[in-house]
Amino acid sequence: MAKRSEELAAMSQVLVDIGGTSIRLGWQSQKAEDVRDPVTYACRDFATPVDALRQYCDQNQLRVDRVVLAVAAEISGVEVNITNNHWIFNAEELAQELGADEYLLINDFTAQAFSNSALLGTKPNINPQHHILLRKGVQTAGSPLLVTGPGTGLGVAALLPSSSGPMVIEGEGGHVSFAPRDEGERNILTALATEFGHVSAERVVSGPGLEAIYKTSNDARLAAPEIGDGALAGDNKCVKAVNLMLKSFATVVANAALSFGAGSGIVIAGGVVPRLRDLLDQSGFYERLEDHGRRSEFLAKLPIYLAIDRFAGLRGAAIASCSSQLQSRIIRC
Repeated sequence: MAKRSEELAAMSQVLVDIGGTSIRLGWQSQKAEDVRDPVTYACRDFATPVDALRQYCDQNQLRVDRVVLAVAAEISGVEVNITNNHWIFNAEELAQELGADEYLLINDFTAQAFSNSALLGTKPNINPQHHILLRKGVQTAGSPLLVTGPGTGLGVAALLPSSSGPMVIEGEGGHVSFAPRDEGERNILTALATEFGHVSAERVVSGPGLEAIYKTSNDARLAAPEIGDGALAGDNKCVKAVNLMLKSFATVVANAALSFGAGSGIVIAGGVVPRLRDLLDQSGFYERLEDHGRRSEFLAKLPIYLAIDRFAGLRGAAIASCSSQLQSRIIRC
């Protein structure tokens, strides 16, 4: 008990990863230690993120000095509007309500990217609790690592080695225009364009995107988890919907890998693909990824990793808080 009291007397950094449906929380008493007491809450169970944070801090008897917020939202000022979520909040006010002295606000895929720092270099350190090597490849020293994947939305970022530690190239690559390459994808584009006008890649490559594919193809509604379960069980309609999404994702991956020059490889993150891992080989994902004209050879040799740690965003948020790249973005309350 005395040791616990000493830890809480030191700096407590609360780590927060907010997505479309879930909020994940953890903490550190020192920056260099592992994330402690990680949990996942459903966003729908709390009116505001402050309510979730207060419950977590009370349960763990934390005195909060810093809050690191990784959010599925565009970072512009202190106002946060979570994509595909009912939460809208002010990051500075949230930190103040928790009694924190300072806060760091970053995109959730910035945190995801930082969590893959061990994969940089010519001899990546693959922790089997964090990653599965889907395809061996050849890494180019000093080049970026692409981190991308669908969940409630579609995240895209790149991790770049530097003399001062890993740096993240941030962006909103999920909102690039959807680029269909076969008749099924063109049909989806036509249907979604009627509803939305512009059709981003995220409209197709995401949980809601999988639902849209199924609805357009079958004139019926199913939730994304049900479609995934159906596909894994061999239901033909569900398999077709999953295959179309995964091939469309392969196009996103190929375009992003070429844009970033991701010679260190590809990390597939997010909540959707790990659940569908057993369908990747027969989905056409790898064939589509490598079918890219004059740059097919580059894409075919890249190593591909699957991120399987559901608390990767918290680990990445912890790394981000120590990054020289982001020190100027830590704000005093």
